[in-house]
Amino acid sequence: MPTRSDIIENYPMKKLPLFLLLATMLCDTMAGQSVVSSYLYVESNALSKYKIIAFTLKTPDDASVPWESDQIKPLLKVSDSKFLIKVDVPRQVMERVNELECTGIAKNSYGLFNWLKKKDRRTIKIPYGGVALNMIRLEIRSDPQGADVYMMPVRLWDKKFKDTDLEKSIDDMERYKVNTSTTNTFARIDQTVFKIIFYANGMFKTMIFGPKPLSIEPEQSVTMKF
Repeated sequence: MPTRSDIIENYPMKKLPLFLLLATMLCDTMAGQSVVSSYLYVESNALSKYKIIAFTLKTPDDASVPWESDQIKPLLKVSDSKFLIKVDVPRQVMERVNELECTGIAKNSYGLFNWLKKKDRRTIKIPYGGVALNMIRLEIRSDPQGADVYMMPVRLWDKKFKDTDLEKSIDDMERYKVNTSTTNTFARIDQTVFKIIFYANGMFKTMIFGPKPLSIEPEQSVTMKF
């Protein structure tokens, strides 16, 4: 199957069909919209009253860059009222907005026949409030560059991956991938101790990273050599 580059090379731009030209421009635009992986804790006593299944995040109504996430399943349930989520925020949003509005999505526990209801009636929405984005910027590098990176709290690593064959678990780790990109890259984190997994040329390397407080060092870094 010819690639987009092949199509453009074989058809001069002035002869390219309009719909194909527009599709090409759209692909280039979307490719340039990079995202920043952010690991956020959501905590509220109000959440403990419900069976939380996901969260959604959006910019405030008065934000200069409107954006709303899809439903985000928690990475880790710390307690009945505290959850860790990972969200890939568009870079332009991260640069212009300090806080996102958060909504919890919970199962509607009313009755035994909840599954007969319309999909939009099977869950309830719980406004949580704001989630701050002024977090530690963690630069993640590898030598040489080009490694895939996965991050998760150490307690989650110990529970799900500690004694597994990482080569066989790579599909399961996809949701923990940083930036859907490769090193060198960065993520936004709080003071959680993370397990960082680097993968390049068929080889895994791991490290534990305990960040310093944001007030002391707002920008921190790690490097893995292969």
